[in-house]
Amino acid sequence: MFRLIMLVLALLGVGWAVSGALMTWRLTRRARPYFPEPAPALAQGTVEEHRLIVADGTKVGTWLARGEPGAPCVLMLHGNGGSRTSLRSLLEEFSGRGYCVLALSLRTHGDSEGEVNDFGWSARQDVLAGIAFLEREAPDRPRIVFGTSLGAAAAIFASREVGSRVRGYVLESPYRDLRTAVSNRLKSNLPPGLDRLAFHGMWLFGDAFLPLPAEQLRPLDHVAGIPQEVPVLFLAGARDRHAHLDEVEDLAGRISSHARLEVFREGRHGTLRDSEPERYQRLLLDFVSASVPGETRGTRLHPDPPRRLNP
Repeated sequence: MFRLIMLVLALLGVGWAVSGALMTWRLTRRARPYFPEPAPALAQGTVEEHRLIVADGTKVGTWLARGEPGAPCVLMLHGNGGSRTSLRSLLEEFSGRGYCVLALSLRTHGDSEGEVNDFGWSARQDVLAGIAFLEREAPDRPRIVFGTSLGAAAAIFASREVGSRVRGYVLESPYRDLRTAVSNRLKSNLPPGLDRLAFHGMWLFGDAFLPLPAEQLRPLDHVAGIPQEVPVLFLAGARDRHAHLDEVEDLAGRISSHARLEVFREGRHGTLRDSEPERYQRLLLDFVSASVPGETRGTRLHPDPPRRLNP
């Protein structure tokens, strides 16, 4: 009987380890296979297709809407599992108002190359490539980075190298650190207790599938790379179960002198725009407009201390 019990325990242990390894491998790979992303036809203006070669040789796909001469340029970065195709409606909104827009599919997403998804760390190079492209194509225009979820994390990881080459950031629902982000997602999908068991199984193999230790994937440790003269607008959902409001508050708190936090009471992960479409649009357009000295289409952002609205 003792041997049977030990055998069962051993098999359960092996099964736990194997399932943890498989889940971790899946989570760190492409969410879906490569698919083409042809440039959309817009009611106003045309959209160009470009392939950027990043510093490490990875090729990423982009759409460029040049907008009106002198208008700000917005680098748009999607969330995990998305691509620039998922940003089409925002691209149409900005380009329809004459802004220049570069929508980029981060590595391992859409029609961009790459197989290992390390949650924005390597994609920081894609952000740098996008900014360098805008500097070449529209050198005299102010540049704004808009990133949601994974895209926001990639922008934060790139911020120290970007420095003052951009006029501002809009960061929607970024994760604070990978440990918390993984735990949050498991809690959202598994019963209590089982989520912790799954977490420890996955975390055990994280370093084997990532290019750097999983514990080092912490946007919280990199957000201070955004220079003090560069304003940051954080957008967060009070009902977000993936990037909790207090976690986004922690990020904003690290740069409170030049950061502002706007909370969407009913917002969940990826639904902020849907929860309050008019307010969402106004916040983004005002922030971008404020990047142009003397611009009258929006109100210049005056950074306030991070604040939390009662949900």
